[in-house]
Amino acid sequence: MISVNSAQHRSWIPFATVFIALVLQVIPTPELIRGFLPDWVSLVLIYWALALPDRMRLSFAWVAGLVIDLVTLGIPGVHALSNTVLVYLAKRLSLRVRAYLLWQQSIVIALLLGIELILFVVVDFALTGSLGEVHRWTAVIVGGLVWPLVYLALRRSRHLANLGR
Repeated sequence: MISVNSAQHRSWIPFATVFIALVLQVIPTPELIRGFLPDWVSLVLIYWALALPDRMRLSFAWVAGLVIDLVTLGIPGVHALSNTVLVYLAKRLSLRVRAYLLWQQSIVIALLLGIELILFVVVDFALTGSLGEVHRWTAVIVGGLVWPLVYLALRRSRHLANLGR
């Protein structure tokens, strides 16, 4: 028999998937393909913000972004800001986007990742005067293309953990 509190015991699943995404993000990759890799943490945070908007907190997105900044030795707060904005927008759009077909969701996800890239470019330009992150547009497109796989994998983990909806 399944207890009433069994979902509480599995509430660690979103944290674990963000941790796995963080590991994927910091794995050393050849320079040739690095520009094509999507922001795995952003994709996972977007999924959880769409799937469980009531449970996904902006503070969690901020902490996840800060961890990325610390691990990658980036500018402290850049990923924290971008992840917080992404989760906020995803939560606001969650009811609408969940009703879309998967290929339509991919377009929305690519747009959200594009907004994240614009934030990176603006911060980079304000601090260094260069447009260093512009080459990452391919990662935005790849992020939209891999969204169906990310969505299906995370939806499966959410259903196995019985985390609602």
